Amino acid sequence: MFIRAFGDLRAAISGNVTVIFALCTIPLFVIAALSVDTWRREVADRHVQAAIDAASLAGARALSEFAMTDTELTQVVSHSFNANMQTAHQDVSCPTRTIDIDRLTVTVRISVECKVPSMIAGAITPDALRVTNTASAQAVMPDLELALMLDVSDSMVGARLAGMKKAAKDTAKRLLSISAAGKVRIAFVSYGNSVNAGVYGNQALGRPPGDDSDGDGLDKVCVAERPGIAARRDDAPGHGKWVSDLAVQCPNSSLMPLTSDLTAFNDAVDSLGPEGMTAGQIGVAWSWYLLSPKWRDIWPTTAKPADYGAADTTKVVILMTDGKFNMYYHPTLGNSRSQIFHLCRAMRKAGIIIYAVAFDAPLTAEYTLQLCVGHEDNYYDADTVDELLDAYAAIAGQLSELALRN
Repeated sequence: MFIRAFGDLRAAISGNVTVIFALCTIPLFVIAALSVDTWRREVADRHVQAAIDAASLAGARALSEFAMTDTELTQVVSHSFNANMQTAHQDVSCPTRTIDIDRLTVTVRISVECKVPSMIAGAITPDALRVTNTASAQAVMPDLELALMLDVSDSMVGARLAGMKKAAKDTAKRLLSISAAGKVRIAFVSYGNSVNAGVYGNQALGRPPGDDSDGDGLDKVCVAERPGIAARRDDAPGHGKWVSDLAVQCPNSSLMPLTSDLTAFNDAVDSLGPEGMTAGQIGVAWSWYLLSPKWRDIWPTTAKPADYGAADTTKVVILMTDGKFNMYYHPTLGNSRSQIFHLCRAMRKAGIIIYAVAFDAPLTAEYTLQLCVGHEDNYYDADTVDELLDAYAAIAGQLSELALRN
């Protein structure tokens, strides 16, 4: 009797334990499922954020570098996002996607809402866990002051001159198009036997400004390299520091101070024509003067350069030649190449970044430019017009800066 009763009690306890265990298992399973779901959601969130970060950057880069319609840009962004989501969990879906393109600020914004199926779909937890992410990328430019030194010597005729003009205008268009008004300003100086300093030459020579009767800023004033204590410096023109007037021949085309007016820049570049030999040291010096804060009194109000070391301001010179530097006026300063070495070193010391493009140039010119830039990555050797265009495009790309802003 006792044994039977004990057996019945054991059976009852065993049954109760089974029930209790079963009841305990359900919340444990739910907790485990929720933990797994939380982990899956976090993984998906990180993956989705990385994908839209990359996609927004791809869109901003395309917006800044290529002439695309909004539809084409949207396709670029979507393709990048989809490609980066390929390594996500197969069950992550992103049915809701918004892509905003702001051409004024050169910004691409993306918002996505994705779903990750839950382990206990609809029973206790929601059918799917939602992941909502946003990202934006902007093609941003620091304050940039860029001076182009353009060779207009006799050898720059026909397709060579046309290619150089296109390279200069393409560079200006690309940099000015991704910048808020005034953030980027571009100047150029053309050189042959000397530099035609135009209406700015008289003041640099210590003479009265003169009359620019047609108002085009291109009246001819030939200038040679500056002698004396300021020969290899950017001191403001003044007593004992005037530029030299020894040059008796210079190009009809002149120079243009810093501007953010693309139309005016293009019109001035279009006016360039070939004439004379290759006095590169004068072109280098005036490229520097265009960016030097010490020359502010020479340039118009809108073209006055920023101080050296000014926050968020980058000063850049791009030198270009297709021939041997073979013309100089003051032998005591050294030949053209020697003067260029000293000027480039002083420019770099002042904080100016120098790029150089040798356009089917002789070895002596290539060597001069290589030493001038101070860094091999800043030197480009172009043998054809296409390579010239590629070189300027590469430099413009380096001057563009993409920043990710989430």
